[in-house]
This record gives sequence, structure tokens and C-alpha cells, in this order.
Amino acid sequence: MSTTTRRRTALSRWAALLKQRFPTLSSSQAIGLALWSIGIVLARSASLHAVVLALICWLPFHPLSLRKRLQEWYLEAAAKKGSGTGNTGRHRRDWNPRTTSAYLLRWILEDWPNRQLVLALDPTNFEDRFTVLAISVLYRSCAVPVMWTVLPGGEPGAWEPHWERMLKELAALVPPGWQVLVLTDRGMYSPRLFHCLVSLGWHPFLRIRAQGYWRPIGGQKWSDLSRLPLPSNQTQAWDAEVFKNDEGRLKCTLVGYAGDGHAEPWLIVTDLAPEVAKASWYGLRGWIEQGFKRVKGEGWRLPRTRISDCERLERLWLAVAVATLWVLEVGGEAEVTGKGQRHPSQPAKTVGEDTPVLPDLEPDQGEKALAKSHPPEPSPQRIWSVFGRGWNLVRNALAVGVVLLGSWHPEAWPDHPHAGLPPTPATGLQQPGASRQGPEQRAVTNPTNAVRRLDSS
Repeated sequence: MSTTTRRRTALSRWAALLKQRFPTLSSSQAIGLALWSIGIVLARSASLHAVVLALICWLPFHPLSLRKRLQEWYLEAAAKKGSGTGNTGRHRRDWNPRTTSAYLLRWILEDWPNRQLVLALDPTNFEDRFTVLAISVLYRSCAVPVMWTVLPGGEPGAWEPHWERMLKELAALVPPGWQVLVLTDRGMYSPRLFHCLVSLGWHPFLRIRAQGYWRPIGGQKWSDLSRLPLPSNQTQAWDAEVFKNDEGRLKCTLVGYAGDGHAEPWLIVTDLAPEVAKASWYGLRGWIEQGFKRVKGEGWRLPRTRISDCERLERLWLAVAVATLWVLEVGGEAEVTGKGQRHPSQPAKTVGEDTPVLPDLEPDQGEKALAKSHPPEPSPQRIWSVFGRGWNLVRNALAVGVVLLGSWHPEAWPDHPHAGLPPTPATGLQQPGASRQGPEQRAVTNPTNAVRRLDSS
């Protein structure tokens, strides 16, 4: 089989997989997504011009026809060629990027080896052109965007309705029993967002500014948050009320951490009990910045696009998200196998199996003794990013007509060797202010998948 034939076969197989992963897309739309995602990886750019050049060097496409096909993939139906001219183009179809993107999370969950997930919410700007509200799954010092909303840059308006809509759409895809921790930076805190997350059965971990007042539950005196008594390099947590005004007052767990060399402490509000919450978990939020760096900077260079319409950029972001998911999945697999950390195989779960239990909140005495006699080895320093590993492997495989796939290997949370979080309730939703206590359960690891290939063999 010639290299060109193998590449064509790889394209058709990748398109078939994407059609399976995104069932709301038509076959032609899935092929367009396959072309875009492959072209983004080959070009290391999301620019239409760069993607066309990379694809015509990979397969003998006609440049002008390919450019038009890729461009029309993200256009609305009314803007596509032939739309509305007599009978031609009457079957032009639109597709909603906001509902389609939710399938990215389902794709991740199908192969996630445990039932603990960390999400980060954060906006990012494309200069003064766009503001993108993104929800990402944090993974091995990077992030996979799973839902987003693109707004005109600098336009006034509340963000909470957009966050709530996206969170509810994602929550509908997360099965009962999963533990979901949601992180935000201090500029995004709102009591409305806090209560929305609690109502979904997820666990907010929202940083707040050291402004305003707080008091312990049952206390009478309000104290200044900026004068919170925090010993150096230690986590403190209280059952507390934060913010004095009636509209913003919140009953929660207040977590504080003052690290050496930091200008101000981390102050975090959560629904988790004080003995469970660890301030070090907030450090994972920085991974979404690395995700944006890959999307906007040295990864896919998305701001170079000339798109000026928000909905069109939302469609193109789907192709960027698929490319990001693809290389991180392969890169994570390569990093783990390269370190010799692959776990032994376990029997596959069967359909209808009960929700596995999660770790107890406290280890028993035997586990404590084992931990003391066998302290965990520190993680070796990462020389190459997971993104860089994955991109090199995927690009080199595409060169010979192979679509390389991997599996997910999330890293353990810091300071979290045994403790578990209350899982999402089986009912799916709970009211704000409901009990924070959930059933104690123990994690079960799914079998580790070998590297797979979608090729002609």
C-alpha cells in the first residue's frame, strides 16, 4: 500500500471515529472536523492558510477547493455557497458548537481511569476582539477545553448565565458517583456560581480576594479577611461565614494558605468539610494557563485566525479542542510508559456494573503504617511537556498514514494519597445548602489501555 493510500485511509478512519464521538455531526461535518484537526496538528497552527498548506503537502488536495471546504465548515448555513439560490444549497446545514462540544467530556470520561475529575473555569482574551469563557479538564500540567462560549471583546454583560448553562450541560454527562472539583481564580468568585456548583453535586474551590470580613460559624465578631491568622506554609480551614453584606453572605468552609514568598495568601471557599479540603489542590488551577498557552501561543496559535464572528470561532475552537485532546492523550500515555509506570491489567468493567466505591476519608492504621514505612516517591521533574510528546508522536505517525491513539493517566492530586471527596449524588442534583456529607466509597481503577492505532491493519 502506498503512503498516499495509507494517509487517505487514516483520514477516513479518523473521520469515522469523530462521527462516532460526535453523533450530532453529519458525515460531511465529521470529515471537515477530521481535516481541521489533522491539519492543525501537521501545521502546528489553527490558521486557515497554514492548515491548507499542511494538508496539501500531506495529501494531493486541490488548494482552492480544500480552502473553501475548510472555510465553509465553520460558516453558518446562510453564509455557505449556494445557500438560498433557487434549489441549490437548500440542504445546507448548521450545527451548534455549544451542544456538540459537550461530547468532548463524554469522550474523556469513557477512558478516565478513576472517578475523580478536576475542572477549571477561566476567561481568556484575544486582544480586544474576543473574550472566551472556557471550562477545561486539568490533565498532567495542561488542560483540555471541553466547553466554551465566545463573546465580543470588551462587551459589558454578566458572565454567570453563560457559566451556569455550560456547567449544567456538562453535569448532565457526568455519571453519579464521580467526584468533581471545580477551581476558579479570585476574579471570578460569585455566590451565584458557588451555589450553582453545589446544586450540581460538584465541589466548588473558588479563590476569593482578601477583602471583606468573615467569622466562624456560631461566632459573633466579624474579622478582616486580610488579617486572617495563617501560619507560614500551613493550611488552615474553618466552618465560616464570609462577606458581611446580606446579598453576598456565604456559609462555607474557608481555606487559607500563606506560602513563603507570596504577596498574598490563598483564600478559598468550598463546600467540603475543613478536615477534607487541602489548599494545595488550588495549585492545579495553573494548569489551565498552560492549556491557554497551547491554544493561543506555541501550540496552535489560534489568535492568528482572521475570523471575526463569535459563533464561527466557537466552531473552530472545537477543532482546536479535538487536536488538544488528541495530543495530550497520546502524550500522557507516552510519558507514563516511558517511565515504566504502566499499571497491571485488571478485568474490564461490564455494562450495568454498580458505581465503584471511592477512597475512605481517612486511612486505617494499617495504611498509615504502610505510608510511613514506604513514603511515596517524589515525581521526577518533567523534561518534556505532555503536549510536546504527544504532538511529535501524532505528527510522525500521520506522516506514514497512521492515526495514533492513547489513554488517560491523570496524576495524583497533591496531598491526596488516601482521602476522597463526597461523590456526585445518584439523583444528579441537590439544593444549595444541602448536607456536604456523602457515602464513603473506594476508587476502582479501570484497565490501562495499550497504545492503539487506527491504520489499515
